[in-house]
Amino acid sequence: MSIKIQKYHFWLAFFFFIFGMTFSMIVWTVKSAVNTPVYEDKSFMTSYQDVDENYNTMVISNAKFNNKYNTEVNINSRKVGMELNDLLYGQRSLEKKSTNQNMLIMGDNKISLSIKDKKSNTPVTNANVKFQITRAIADMDDINLDTFKFENNNYSTTAKIDKIGHWNIIGKVTIGDDIGYIYIKTNTKK
Repeated sequence: MSIKIQKYHFWLAFFFFIFGMTFSMIVWTVKSAVNTPVYEDKSFMTSYQDVDENYNTMVISNAKFNNKYNTEVNINSRKVGMELNDLLYGQRSLEKKSTNQNMLIMGDNKISLSIKDKKSNTPVTNANVKFQITRAIADMDDINLDTFKFENNNYSTTAKIDKIGHWNIIGKVTIGDDIGYIYIKTNTKK
């Protein structure tokens, strides 16, 4: 006795093959998404929800801070102020629009701040200075700098960089009720 395969058997097999492939792709996508690590963005050394909710307040605070104090941030002999300009740029457009490229070097990086009151032109000695050097990709390489030493009218510290790549330099300076922010996107030189 011979068994004849009908035309609908081929269509049924084709349907089960397509269904099986689709189902396996869904399972693979969910498994890949579950296994991918998630890193929380800590721009301005706070949660992204806090930055999103208070961004305008932070920008206004930074403008008031810059109106009240002359701040010079020196990173490996490159001088910048308390600026947020790089926040507007994506990493690819920085080469064309930002002057903050190649600020960091492999090894020890010297970071110092000079803060003067604009009215009295006297150095500020009671500032709380916190910086963080972080990679945009992951937070496992974060370098927290909250032990600035005050001497010769400057707050200074060093940061050891051991990876080549793109980095964000985030800073927060608090003087009484005044808060100033810095956000620089840069990279390491070889």
